[in-house]
Amino acid sequence: MTTQTLTLHRLRSLENSPRIPALAQFFVLAATVVTKWAMLGRTRYHLGQLPPHLLSDIGITPDEAKRECSKNFWLD
Repeated sequence: MTTQTLTLHRLRSLENSPRIPALAQFFVLAATVVTKWAMLGRTRYHLGQLPPHLLSDIGITPDEAKRECSKNFWLD
């Protein structure tokens, strides 16, 4: 697991924790959303950098990659 995955996992576990105040839960939720957006943005950026032969290795056409990369970072 990467540090980013561990951080996201930890944030999600805190998100549902009954021990923290409501304001803290809000900030944990906000941090989770921002982390997810950052991961989506980076993933889409790197997908756009892949050459066609590597895209075909993962079963994606260049058009599909272009379409995915054109999405906004906040869209799943």
